Amino acid sequence: MGKTHLMQAIGNEIMETQPEKVVLYLPCTKLIDEIVNAVRTNKFSGLLKKFEEVDVLLIDDIQFLADKDKTQEIFHNIFNDFQMKKKQIIISSDRPPKELLHIEPRLKSRFALGLVADIQMPDYETRIAILQSKLQAKQEEIDFDLIAIIAKNIKDNVRELEGALNILLTRKNLMKIELTEEEVNNCLKTLGYNKAEGFTVPTDIQTNRQGVANFGNIVEMVAQYYGVSVNDIKSESRKKEITTTRQMLMLLAKKYFNWTLEKTGDYF
Repeated sequence: MGKTHLMQAIGNEIMETQPEKVVLYLPCTKLIDEIVNAVRTNKFSGLLKKFEEVDVLLIDDIQFLADKDKTQEIFHNIFNDFQMKKKQIIISSDRPPKELLHIEPRLKSRFALGLVADIQMPDYETRIAILQSKLQAKQEEIDFDLIAIIAKNIKDNVRELEGALNILLTRKNLMKIELTEEEVNNCLKTLGYNKAEGFTVPTDIQTNRQGVANFGNIVEMVAQYYGVSVNDIKSESRKKEITTTRQMLMLLAKKYFNWTLEKTGDYF
């Protein structure tokens, strides 16, 4: 979604407009490493002094603090210290604060205290604009109808949008071929996408009603149709598009696989 890109932009802007500020950007995994090393080498006071000198702390992917009880406790103290001194903390995660798993409630409540911004999946027009800007940067051209196919199928990952474009341009330039709709569809298949104009239940489902592997194929198909990931479906998220997808799959599990409510619940 571009969370890291946005955080870097914020940090760069602060350093440019307020050069007296000390800005520190850390991926959460790096934060964990620093805390663990400080505890192990008995240099914890040095670590705290490092953070005392920071005015703006940016922590990326805070969800990786999950199940790190000691690290969470230490970060809780760092967070409180920043808050008390009216310093700035900016964090990113892959879900809203209240949906973070295995994070202490006192931390989640503090995360929710500030300004929470939800970065949505790019809409169709934005995906088209992204592809066009990438082509312009590469000084390349592809017919609008072809990039529209990519934009209609790849809905939730900007990196994969650019990846699809790179595949097409590589084939075009190395093989000296004219790009066609078939080439685009082959590119999408390479990335694990199947061109889906609409959703229909395959007729062969009933030949294997109890097969979990077979149902897994349906999960992937429905997830793609609704533009969500399989991980989202099995998460605790209550976003409308995810709950709709989940409910559709539960209906299919009941109607075509004769799954019990218990079995369906276990799967999800």
